[in-house]
Amino acid sequence: MMMINKFWISLFCTGILLISCGKKHGNLEIKITRQNSGYGYQILKKQKIMINQPFIPAIQGEKSFKNETDAQKTADLVVNKIEKYSFPKISIHELDSMKIEY
Repeated sequence: MMMINKFWISLFCTGILLISCGKKHGNLEIKITRQNSGYGYQILKKQKIMINQPFIPAIQGEKSFKNETDAQKTADLVVNKIEKYSFPKISIHELDSMKIEY
């Protein structure tokens, strides 16, 4: 009887551990991409590219992000908007509030 209880407890704990180690954004994945002059990002769903953003959105011209952190912060915001069923458009105000250099 004791052996069966230990089995179920370990199975339960393993399940909790696997659930807590899941992807950060549910079924959406962020991939930071290296560009010629900096970084961009892609948003993937089931390993298919939904959004390919090689340049900083909302600004004029084609400038890449200066570092991976800025690309990641912006991609995180886009994914959060998608998950809230909001249009994933980024504004200059949002870039400024995240302190994205452009």
